[in-house]
Amino acid sequence: MSDELQNGNGAMKGAIISTDPEFRKRLAEVFSPEAGLEFGLEVDQPFTSITDSQLKKLQELDSDVVFVDLESDPQVGLKFAQFLVDSNLARAVVGAGNVTSPDLLLQAMQAGILEFLPKSLDSEKVSGLVERLRKRTGKPSGVKKSRELGKLLSVFSPKGGSGATTFAVNLAVAMHQLSRKRTLIVDLDLELGETALLLGMEPRFSSVDLVRNYHRVDEGLLASYIEQDSSGVELLSAPYQPADFQSVDGDRIGAILNFLKEQYDYIVVDAPKTLNPVTLNAFEASDHILLLSTADLQSLRNVTRSLPLLKGLAGSRPEDWIRLIVNRYNPSLPITVGEVERTLGLKVSWTLRNDYRAVIDSINEGRPAVLRKKSHYAQNVHAVAADLTGMGAGGKTKSNLFGKLLAGVGK
Repeated sequence: MSDELQNGNGAMKGAIISTDPEFRKRLAEVFSPEAGLEFGLEVDQPFTSITDSQLKKLQELDSDVVFVDLESDPQVGLKFAQFLVDSNLARAVVGAGNVTSPDLLLQAMQAGILEFLPKSLDSEKVSGLVERLRKRTGKPSGVKKSRELGKLLSVFSPKGGSGATTFAVNLAVAMHQLSRKRTLIVDLDLELGETALLLGMEPRFSSVDLVRNYHRVDEGLLASYIEQDSSGVELLSAPYQPADFQSVDGDRIGAILNFLKEQYDYIVVDAPKTLNPVTLNAFEASDHILLLSTADLQSLRNVTRSLPLLKGLAGSRPEDWIRLIVNRYNPSLPITVGEVERTLGLKVSWTLRNDYRAVIDSINEGRPAVLRKKSHYAQNVHAVAADLTGMGAGGKTKSNLFGKLLAGVGK
């Protein structure tokens, strides 16, 4: 985005809608053309009394940002804010008021409100707000910096309980550890996703919230829905309450995932266990499908039943688009790796050691196994991450960097 904004003096154009005269006065004092924002319209009527004439003035102003004071009537104010967004009467809507209810904050995000501003108008928060709004409302300079698209990996198992979610979370953390690049976990199990639990996090928003607002998503809005774990990996969580995947447009999932590839270096998708439109659109956006199975008849049967559809989606993609992983592997199992390969007609790319104690302890602690003390499972996941990040092949790195990182895990 360019720093050259819409009007001649370089300041954004704004409007204030508030019945509180002290707040309007204070807002106009704090924000000025020198601070980057100039107000061209003040509306002092309640939301239900705003006239067509005032809306016409707002349209003519072509404002970059509208401040909406929600304190007097939050519910009607949210509906008015959504009207402003849907009618393109503002490029950005900022809510004002002492709003602390999580439910109200969620409704505000869904209505399209990008920021909340306390009526105390802390100068430091005001300064940061102006900078964020400049990035969101500035016109493109016409020269867009090219960026290589990130790599998107969908972890999929057609059988529940195979350890796919645990692997997806640990893989993302390990990839970030090795590469130090922006890495995102996307939980698309909209009914009972558990990635947040495995990271010990309690996200405020979810992938469903982002999908519902996909038509106005940009880099700034995206950040509102993302949570960052202490490990450095970021999370777009599944909703806490189960969501009906049939109410989620699969095409929107594909569009959002492709947008995320422009923002992140690595994206690990924890795909649903069912082959629904959400899952299929995630596969379409994927650079690889990491197909997880265990060496037992039920799991292998479900993988066999899924393979024709997966191979049909592959089209002209590289032969290794589908990469098979055997989880909970033990050499003493009656079904060997060779038998798995012959049964499925796929080469096993990696095996993950059956390390029950290390994995269950990590789940109970909300701390991925790759961050805890060294275990066979963590070593195996790091080897997969090394391959996928280009750090090495088959667990053998091109330098000693991977070995040094792995040796430091859990210390």
